[in-house]
Amino acid sequence: MKKVKIIGCALLIAVTLHAQQAMENIGKKVDDYLSGAELYGFSGAIIVAKDGQILLNKGYGYAHRTTKTVNTPSSVFSTGSVTKQFTAAAVMKLEMMGKLNTEDKLPKYFDNVPDDKKNITIHHLLTHTAGLPPAVGNDFDPITKGEFIEKVMAAETRFPPGDDFAYSNVGYSLLALIIEKQSKLRYEAFLRKYLFGPAGMQHTGYGLPNWDDTAFAHIYNGDNDNGSTRRFTKPTWHLMGNGGILSTTGDMYKWVEALKNNTVLNEEATRKMFVPFKNNYAYGWDAIDGGNLRQHDGGSTLGNSAELRWFVEEDLLTMLFTNATINGNLGFSVVRDDIEALTFGIEIPLPPKIHPVARDLEPYIGTYQFPSGQTFSISGDAHSIYLEVDNQELYDLLLDPDNYKPGGVNIVPNKKIEKAFERALSDGDFQGFEFIGASATLQKEISTEIEMEGMTKPNYKLIKTVPSQHGDNRYITQVALSDDKNFEGESMILSIVTENFKFAGLGIDFGSVSPLKLQLYPIAENKFQAYSLQSKMGARIEIVGKSDNNYDFTVGNTTVSYIKKKRDKINSSSVTPPTEIIHSEFQK
Repeated sequence: MKKVKIIGCALLIAVTLHAQQAMENIGKKVDDYLSGAELYGFSGAIIVAKDGQILLNKGYGYAHRTTKTVNTPSSVFSTGSVTKQFTAAAVMKLEMMGKLNTEDKLPKYFDNVPDDKKNITIHHLLTHTAGLPPAVGNDFDPITKGEFIEKVMAAETRFPPGDDFAYSNVGYSLLALIIEKQSKLRYEAFLRKYLFGPAGMQHTGYGLPNWDDTAFAHIYNGDNDNGSTRRFTKPTWHLMGNGGILSTTGDMYKWVEALKNNTVLNEEATRKMFVPFKNNYAYGWDAIDGGNLRQHDGGSTLGNSAELRWFVEEDLLTMLFTNATINGNLGFSVVRDDIEALTFGIEIPLPPKIHPVARDLEPYIGTYQFPSGQTFSISGDAHSIYLEVDNQELYDLLLDPDNYKPGGVNIVPNKKIEKAFERALSDGDFQGFEFIGASATLQKEISTEIEMEGMTKPNYKLIKTVPSQHGDNRYITQVALSDDKNFEGESMILSIVTENFKFAGLGIDFGSVSPLKLQLYPIAENKFQAYSLQSKMGARIEIVGKSDNNYDFTVGNTTVSYIKKKRDKINSSSVTPPTEIIHSEFQK
């Protein structure tokens, strides 16, 4: 028995060590990914914790580019709309104290409430179901408390309270006013006394913390420096309660631990705060997947963003701050899915490691034309250039250069898809999709979606066909539908999946139709790493000018010759020799 016990202990120790190593590996993988992402524009900080253990707490990129000050776990960032969960928790605290009830209506707290707002409750404000507008002014516009209330009461409501979901910053600023009225304290003072203090959060708030001036991170939208997060220390009523509270990664970890352990709220108040209502929105949180995923994000056009994700069953937390956009996108939105995959043990390709060199990039800017007639552009300036991928031939060359064919290897199936959509949208005849065995299925699904979206005479635009990551013979063809013939604004994006040229599935999403932009990072003379952190698409490219304005364009081992370049529009009739394809070892 003694020996069995020893073996059992050894096994337990081995399992414990394995679990410990697995958790540490999560932190390392996220660190490796974000360290690679720095080269491609990521800037911010993250904390990753599991089972109450911090696996990673680190900053990336610059807090101030001019002084080369780097981001650290002590850097102070804006939480953006993650602020709303603090406001919601403050309301729950006041309900615990008997000072309000979530079913109370606005006339109990405000005078001269108009008829369209008299039935709005605190619950409606918390769940964005009050019908209030998103805002009544810009975040930093000066406004008094009285002026703000007057503007809100005069604003038109979008629907009767409780009928629908419409995200409203205004509603959370009204909640901040109610908190002040019922607590007899300033909004931030109440949070500091009853939430942040008990949670041990000394570096969270607007103006009350004893801030270190060197810790404020600057905010960048592209190359524009929009000042530091210090600007949030004096919020107006357009921002109070709905956004802009400052914090650090470590403090946000303490916040979730306090909620887990009922340190700031009792069990009943915590439970009530996380019950989802319309649009899976609870009180200041998204409560998704039956409430297992509790999350919220936030950001602004200044360039800052933040996202807190708490997977309850897995006891997994990530708090991500960013202080710079990535190719025009809020930073959190570009890396969030990859971070989630890594924290759940899913392998993803890391951003390519490169050593960019200084080059004058302006000579590469212009419009290029394949011998087939398809064109593409390189845009930008002397310091940053982007390959705009908006035709099938270029997609095929970048994604599978070894099998490249003039015009694109997917040009034939694409033309069949286009003809099928032409028949379907003009005559209601979906038989054109029979070549992939999906006429009945696509008729049902596409017709239903068109009707649900209220489209009258939708136009179609084939975007691209690309290999699927889930099978060697699977392809995804994306087609946009829109009533706008220019496809401006949001379009319905259909992703038709085929396997061995037969229908295998349909995905439906909504978004803008615009060229994929891959930044070209110079790594040697005429040689570039093309990459987009958002799309995860990239390739090593060489662009060499020849005589008579002809260019060789090399991707991997494949060189396409006789590519014409002009800065102005190319005359499509002036296409000369057939495409020359050379397969050779790419000189790295």
